[in-house]
Amino acid sequence: MTEKSPWKKRILILLLVLGIGGYFAFEVVKDAARDLSEGRIPAGIPDSILENITIDRDVNGDQWKADVGKVERGKDWANLFIIDVEVVRKNGQVWTLKSPEGRYFEKNMRADITEPKGTMTDGDILFHYRAPLASWDQKSNNVVFAKGFEASGDLGLFETGHMTLLPGGIMEAAKGATLKWFDQGEKIP
Repeated sequence: MTEKSPWKKRILILLLVLGIGGYFAFEVVKDAARDLSEGRIPAGIPDSILENITIDRDVNGDQWKADVGKVERGKDWANLFIIDVEVVRKNGQVWTLKSPEGRYFEKNMRADITEPKGTMTDGDILFHYRAPLASWDQKSNNVVFAKGFEASGDLGLFETGHMTLLPGGIMEAAKGATLKWFDQGEKIP
């Protein structure tokens, strides 16, 4: 009777696994290199990266100013990082927005902004707002806060599970909403 060494079997299995993994890694790198040499950028990899972008624009009488720390642009998408926007509306309102990141989809002309927060001022009125996610659709020009929205200021507090901001500043709340008006001098606890 001969006894086989379990170490030889384990080493053989390890070498086989490493060889298969190495082969697949080689094929992936080879395919990416072929795409790049033919002038094609593989899906998901940006074809351009821009940094420190400032945009000033008049949109229907509203003055928009946006600063974006970095944009990674692909075939029909763009990832945005460190977003800072100020909108001075023709009615006198001033909206600000800050967000760590967002994504724009060219095909359906839509953007998702992660963790937006900012302010809205109208004369002496100031509200701070925040949400987990904001989605903008260019066709309807609506902004949807599908994961909730809250705003607070000296005049009151507003919270909702779902909100749509329509053109003209109209807010439609769904999935429950709380609105609390404060008496003068009463503050948020």
